Amino acid sequence: MYRFLFRPKWLLFLASCAALAALFVSLGFWQLDRLDQRRAMNDRVISARHSDPVNPGELLSTDRTLARRDEFRQVRTVGQYDADHEYLVRGHTVQDRPGAFVLTPLVTEDGTALLVVRGWVPLSPRGADVAPDVPAAPNGTVTVVGRVRPPEQGRAQETQVGAFAAIRRIAVSQLAGEVGHPTYLGYIELVEQTPRVDERLVSVPEPELTEGPHLSYAVQWFAFAVLAFVGYGIYARREEQRRREPAEAPVSPAVVGADSAPE
Repeated sequence: MYRFLFRPKWLLFLASCAALAALFVSLGFWQLDRLDQRRAMNDRVISARHSDPVNPGELLSTDRTLARRDEFRQVRTVGQYDADHEYLVRGHTVQDRPGAFVLTPLVTEDGTALLVVRGWVPLSPRGADVAPDVPAAPNGTVTVVGRVRPPEQGRAQETQVGAFAAIRRIAVSQLAGEVGHPTYLGYIELVEQTPRVDERLVSVPEPELTEGPHLSYAVQWFAFAVLAFVGYGIYARREEQRRREPAEAPVSPAVVGADSAPE
């Protein structure tokens, strides 16, 4: 009974099901790891909301990147915007509308530049290759409060859109060479500003406090792992039933001839 399972073909089938199940289990644990990362980020966002703003130098540096535990904390500083080195960060949507972030260096009182996402603007109605309506940065001294974010990975991929340099990623180390000042290796999303922000600039939304679909995806992958062995068992049972069915008795040619002979 079920001796055929030890044949090479069935052993290979079992090994394939086991490998597939192992892959599904690893994907399930990967989704659980993503869930843990999301929960940790949510905790950082909540903690940052209840912490007082600090000086940028307490969290950021010009020679090291932002510590993960400090992401989303708020900083407060004073300086002047360097509008000559302003960028449009393309590929960002707000409320399902395509647009760009307005990224402007702020030269602080000690001469260090801090990249500030002043807000979001929609794309020009004349197309993505036409510069959108970007409110000018205020002249003179400003006071800003913002959420700290780490540099984005990859290259900025700079292009020209009207009078603006347009980039795809906030690659701070690359942009620092263009700003002309020592630059903090991180940037902030503006929360408050004195004087007030132009109303045409839309504030960057806070990160959503959601766990996402990672838990349901993990359950699905684990279920697929179980189904791989369930499928193996179903095929094995069907094969065993097929082998146990009695073969039909052969019909003798003589009998066939006798049945077909005329009376």
